Order: sequence, then structure tokens, then C-alpha cells
Amino acid sequence: RVADLSAWRVTRLDNKQPIRAFLDRDRIQTAYALGDLDDAFWPQSAFFGASRGGAIETLALVYRGLEPPVFCAFGTPKGVAAILSAPALDLPDEVYVLLPPALEPAFSASYTLHQPHEEWRMALDPAAFALPHLDGVARLDGGHAAALGALFKHAAEPGEEIVAFSPWQIEHGAFYGVWEGAELIAAAGTHVWSEAERVVAIGNVFTRPDRRGRGHAARCTGAVVRDALAVALDPIVLNVRRSNAAAVHVYQKLGFRAHGAMIEGPALRRK
Repeated sequence: RVADLSAWRVTRLDNKQPIRAFLDRDRIQTAYALGDLDDAFWPQSAFFGASRGGAIETLALVYRGLEPPVFCAFGTPKGVAAILSAPALDLPDEVYVLLPPALEPAFSASYTLHQPHEEWRMALDPAAFALPHLDGVARLDGGHAAALGALFKHAAEPGEEIVAFSPWQIEHGAFYGVWEGAELIAAAGTHVWSEAERVVAIGNVFTRPDRRGRGHAARCTGAVVRDALAVALDPIVLNVRRSNAAAVHVYQKLGFRAHGAMIEGPALRRK
């Protein structure tokens, strides 16, 4: 292993241009990382590059705006191994990981994944988007953070922890919900919204279990998509569990298409 990694040069990247050039190779796969180049996310983002012969072959991101920090990487397995083996980088002991499946074995040599799940990375085909009727759908703002948190906790699957939500996201993205009286029963929002980088990642789509099957998630998601299209964001992406056939069908009806698989879940550094 030492011999394999000796040719790699690992550095923290502080210049957005080479990061963007690398990520632009597949803007759908790298959409979350592209969004973190936005000035709103950049201070919480640490990008690392692994290069051989002067060319970046692998790029990793640690985003500390959530707890635990989010780790994602793109490129080659050996490049991931080189980044994770660089002692000066001070990577977190606990992360939430988002990776293409081909990179999971290299990551798992340094971190133990806890109940990871397979996701589809889906992207909107704007020509196929059909806006559902938005009756009862309302825009949410920062004052609704507690209501969103209560919904996410109530709608989570057994043992599921909502790690990809921060009240800060509400004011730096687009969130919509459906209310019954004073109770929020469904919502959709964004993990990343960047007009500077022209990218949006939809997430935090939840419906209270006893209110599912009524189209609430589709309408809330449709409202977010409408807003993203209005300011020409492209790509518009989301992640959905491959096993959740009902959700995949909802997104397909809205015009989303599967782009590729991703591995997602919490992980702890091996001692």
C-alpha cells in the first residue's frame, strides 16, 4: 500500500477554479460539491485533491456546515486512499458519507460505515417536468424551522436520523410545505441552492406517515423545482433510496431520471 500511495501528492485546494473544472466533468454526480463552491457554503467547505504528475485525479470534500460533517469524493479509489492516508489533513473521526459505489471499498479501509444505503442520484429533465397543482402548498421560512424539525422526526423511518438538515438551509434555499391547521404534515426543500454555480440539490422531502399517498410530496417538490427553473438552475438533482419504489415513481412523474448510484450513511474512523 505504501508503494501504491507514494506517487500521490495530496493538498488542500483553496482556488475554486481547478475544483470547479474537475467537478464540471459530471455536474449531476458532483452537484452537492459544486454547490459548496458558492460563497454561502465555501467557508464551511474543505476541498482536498490527490494528484499524480500535476493533474488532479481525485477530489474530496469535507463540509462542516452540518453535524456530523459530510464527506464526499470523486475520482479513483487509489486517490481516495491517498487522501484518507494524509495525516496532516485532520479529517473528522465521524462523518456522513456520500460516494459513488466504486469508491466505497477505499473509503471503508479507513472508516467503518454504519448501515449504509444505496441511493439513486436523479436529475431533472426540464422538458419532461410537469408542474402539479399547488393547492395548499405554502412557502416556508426560517420561522418554520421548529415545525420542519418536528415533521422530520415524526416522518423518519425507525432508526433513521435526519442529519442533512439545518435551519440555515431554509434561508439559503427553497422550502415548501402543506399545513393542517398549525401542524406541518409535508415538506420539501433543498440541501444546496446556488445561483452562482447554477445548481440545486432537493432534499428533506417528508410526509407524515398517516398523510402519505395524497400527492403532498409531489406538490411540495414541484414547487421547489418551479423556483429552480425560474432562475435557470441546471442541474436540479436529488437522492432517493433505490428501495423506495414509491418515491422513485413520484420523482419520475415529475420529470426526474436516474443518473447513477450513490452510497450514503454515517461512518466512524477506524482506530
